[in-house]
Amino acid sequence: MSDKITISEKDKKILRELGEWKAKASETAENKEKIKAWQAHDEGVPGARVMVRAETWYTSDPKHTVNESDLLCEAEWARKLERNLRFRKHEIEVLKDDSFVLPYIAYDPHISKGDFGIPSGIHRVSGAEKMAFNYQPALKTLDDSEFNRIHFRELKWDKGADEQKGELLAEIFSGLLPVRRKLDSWQFNMAMTSTAFDFVGLDGFMMLIYDNPEGLHRLMRFIKDDHLRYVRFLEENGLLNLNNEDDYIGSGCMGCSKLLPAPDFKGKVRTKDLWYYCESQESVSISPDHYGEFVFPYIKELAELFGRVYYGCCEPVDPVWKYISTIKNLQRVSISPWAKEDVMGKNCWERKLVYSRKMPPAFFMAKEFNENDGLRKAIEHTVACAEGARLEFMLRDIYTLQNDPDRFRRWVELVREGGAKHKG
Repeated sequence: MSDKITISEKDKKILRELGEWKAKASETAENKEKIKAWQAHDEGVPGARVMVRAETWYTSDPKHTVNESDLLCEAEWARKLERNLRFRKHEIEVLKDDSFVLPYIAYDPHISKGDFGIPSGIHRVSGAEKMAFNYQPALKTLDDSEFNRIHFRELKWDKGADEQKGELLAEIFSGLLPVRRKLDSWQFNMAMTSTAFDFVGLDGFMMLIYDNPEGLHRLMRFIKDDHLRYVRFLEENGLLNLNNEDDYIGSGCMGCSKLLPAPDFKGKVRTKDLWYYCESQESVSISPDHYGEFVFPYIKELAELFGRVYYGCCEPVDPVWKYISTIKNLQRVSISPWAKEDVMGKNCWERKLVYSRKMPPAFFMAKEFNENDGLRKAIEHTVACAEGARLEFMLRDIYTLQNDPDRFRRWVELVREGGAKHKG
């Protein structure tokens, strides 16, 4: 069992004040309108408006929206919760995007996943940019001797630690907000190709397609089976929870939906009651047909266990659409800055999918914020390409705003203005 969590009275007071804000914010007419708008958007209700979210988590400018210096709690556990609440408060009150809140406090179950028996292949150099790394993979040939070195992760759930955390949160927010144990979406999804690259490296993955295709298939099956074991572990221990409310599914997608859980739901959450997020950004380094052979079958097998699926992140999906489009429960698709918007607009319209547009970061990270020419035209272009499809705009992966955080707020205004012309 984990060490007992301790928290000062000062930290409790800070968190309780934020809890008071969340409780009041959840009851506002504006908050309730956003929930209804997300549900209508998800259902494809005629006339449903364009949705917009601005993620500010990545930005590291000194004038960033919520900085470490803005956090008042002292205990790291308390600071993490404070950080999440302050980010959401900023999104709602300052950015005025379509973020919303519900009247409860959530905490993650305490799950440890163990390792695969080999060291990570990701290698970073001391002092280098934090996003920079290369691969020094532990596996190279994928022969029997290398497979003998790896094993499924050991999964453990510390129920006692969960109970302790739940009791402490219930004490802090007593009379204000109920407390829920809720699996964070990032604990739930697995980037399969990212894991494969961690094992064999980028160059190694590409060479194994030719040098040992059966070994590469064996590795992808292993990764898929490991993730399936994890999903079943969560299901068997009652750790799955519905993710159709104010839940972040991944890559900007909000899970707000009245179409989940499945119609035969009776209280015990199953995979078919849930959203699932999957992507394969690393597959841009291989051909579409190699993606279809070595990656997609394993993604699809997992994805189709779930109720609704959101696919994609920064990769362009149009080159591999002939594969992705076969996911029977696909509902939303990430349209990255590298996608062919007109092609994907037609594809989303034909399949009645949500066109989830990720705006190019260059508009926001440039020295000059050119809203009247480049940005407005980009929004207009997206609106035109997505005609007939449901449309949402996501802003994320912005690492600098040239110390001008107001660009986020202004972007939300511009999308609202341009989105009003969309014909869904």
